[in-house]
Amino acid sequence: MTGLLPFDVVVIASDFEDEDVRGKRGHIIGEVTPTEVGVFVYDLERVWCLHPNDVRTTGGRDIEAQNYRGPVIRVNRHGEIVD
Repeated sequence: MTGLLPFDVVVIASDFEDEDVRGKRGHIIGEVTPTEVGVFVYDLERVWCLHPNDVRTTGGRDIEAQNYRGPVIRVNRHGEIVD
């Protein structure tokens, strides 16, 4: 397992393939698996599905997001909300 937990604050790798999210901060959202992690990217207000190796934890937690979970949503691997 990766050691990442929901609401951990992370930074996306500076060499990540998609320059739109490279180096951006966000928090882990949802379940973490050995091959996939969802990250809510703060600047873009969008969820990205990444490999756990593509993020680095800051050691912080997003307590505000944890306290206000809001409605449960499902997203596909492209970060799009699915019904």
